[in-house]
Amino acid sequence: MTRALRFMFAALLLTAPFATAQTASPTDVAKSELRALMTDLNAAMAARDRAALERIYADDFLFVHALGSPVDKKGHIDSAMATMPGPGLPLSSFDGLMVYGNVAIHRRPVDGRFGTTIYVKNAGRWQILQMQGTPIPSTRPTVAVPADLLRSYGGRYEQDNGLFVTITVEGDQLTLQVDGRQKFTLTADAENKFSLPGGGGQFTFTKADDRLSYELVRSNGTVTKGVRVP
Repeated sequence: MTRALRFMFAALLLTAPFATAQTASPTDVAKSELRALMTDLNAAMAARDRAALERIYADDFLFVHALGSPVDKKGHIDSAMATMPGPGLPLSSFDGLMVYGNVAIHRRPVDGRFGTTIYVKNAGRWQILQMQGTPIPSTRPTVAVPADLLRSYGGRYEQDNGLFVTITVEGDQLTLQVDGRQKFTLTADAENKFSLPGGGGQFTFTKADDRLSYELVRSNGTVTKGVRVP
């Protein structure tokens, strides 16, 4: 072997491990692609681009809601199209992502819930197949609200996103139900502040010009306002 060939052979031996080390793992590739998917989702939500949302969610998509009944693809997209634009979903680092071929599963605690999202790769493109949330029981102390004050919050409210909400008193607690969805119980944090289960957000009731209203601040910063209607 000539000196030149020996030099080339040694160079190949030195660079081969480095090249191997730089090759991204399937999980790292999936993380990058899923971050791009979530960026596209936020853009589609902001633009109210239904066609883009149809591509992002798989046909068999199901949202197993922590606070209500399961929602299919059409219902989920219909709700997204009817909701006022917000700041968008935070981009995840996808730590703990598990990849099994064309299926990726991401499990993590989020906003007082334990969330699981399943992604599938179809024709080379990732889609969201299922989202599921399980509430984590709150350990915060509750506040006793006087019965007459509690009853004063009852009624039907129209939100600024077009949804109607009915608030009633059951026992010593407030319950809330969006039209067509499951009823759930609010937790009293103060005499005029109540939280959704699983850390989903907090209601603050106020009264001005003899009209009762509330402001719902969700854990991602989205603000929704509701006004009681006659």
